Amino acid sequence: MSIPSLHGSLTPHPRDRNVRAGTASIATAGALQLAVIAAALIPGSSIYAVLAAAGVALGATSAIAQLRHRTSSRIYQWMSALGGLVILTIGILVAVARIGASPILSTFGMVASYYVIPIAALACYIGGLGQLPMKWAGPTLLATAGAGATAWLSLGEVTVSTRILISIAAIMAIIGCVFPLIRALPKQTATTTARIMTIPAGLMILLMLHILGMALLPGQFPWLWIPPAVVAWTYMISGGLATMVGLVTSSRS
Repeated sequence: MSIPSLHGSLTPHPRDRNVRAGTASIATAGALQLAVIAAALIPGSSIYAVLAAAGVALGATSAIAQLRHRTSSRIYQWMSALGGLVILTIGILVAVARIGASPILSTFGMVASYYVIPIAALACYIGGLGQLPMKWAGPTLLATAGAGATAWLSLGEVTVSTRILISIAAIMAIIGCVFPLIRALPKQTATTTARIMTIPAGLMILLMLHILGMALLPGQFPWLWIPPAVVAWTYMISGGLATMVGLVTSSRS
């Protein structure tokens, strides 16, 4: 069993800093999507909204802090940092507009949130993936993009084409989540973080299998129905645990 030391967490190896910066950057984009999911699935949940907002703020702040690092993957750090800076700036403007009841700032905030925030979130996401080791970038892309696309498509009108796209996205997420389970199979060599990662991966696989069944099986088929709140919290818990693991893990593990 291997647990990251306190010294290693405070003074991480440069490659580990990239992993943690990439994790924070991806978490920023993920937290933004969780806020959208909350508005659709569990509107009015202040706890969920606060957690999503905290994830955006902490992730964006961490991404901005990566500008001081000097590594070969500079372009990805810049993408993460600039995306985080844009998200924080617009978030502050929106907050100021609501407190001061400024119609000009409110209009600007609405327009910027609609057109600019998605681009900034995409920059954080791509920048985060680019800072991960190659052995993790692929599975992370499949898991996060697949789960995110599944949630996004499920919020719209359900048609034959969306059912197909949802199924493809869910299968992508399942494939990506299988990798952490495989890494934890050798009981003697698996690290503590690898074992913990099986929890969010397993939860997401179960959720994707449920959504896959709803998309592919006929309506009259007796399939377990999960309340929207459970779906939203499964996304939140899985994303939160995966982020914590990524922030303490080592690129050499």
